[in-house]
Amino acid sequence: MSLVDSVVVRSLMIENETSIAIIQKMTLDTTNPNPYQPPGERSIAAQRIRTTRWMIKAGVVALLLSVLCLTITAIGMTWSFKVSETSSNPSDLAKGILYILIPSVAAVPLALGGIGLLILGFLRRRPVAEI
Repeated sequence: MSLVDSVVVRSLMIENETSIAIIQKMTLDTTNPNPYQPPGERSIAAQRIRTTRWMIKAGVVALLLSVLCLTITAIGMTWSFKVSETSSNPSDLAKGILYILIPSVAAVPLALGGIGLLILGFLRRRPVAEI
């Protein structure tokens, strides 16, 4: 440690700062990864960002619900065809298909909304306040 550094440290200690604050102040004053930026300013490029998590979570839930609706439709279709094998009346098959296609109608808007929310959640970002 040179004489100049020890004088700087002593002058900072006289101002009643803690040792952690001294180290932080010295590192902020001396380190600057951007040569075009004046010393002491924070780098704009190193700004931390967070995604809008609620959009991503809502998009995942909507996609999972649409997958559940399509799974129910597939299981219901197999059940409907098994019932129609035992019956000779074609209206039994038509009634089974009619009622089982309702969840697939709900799956399309859920999937489109979920994909939209996921895209917006990853594209829209907000800066995080520094601690």
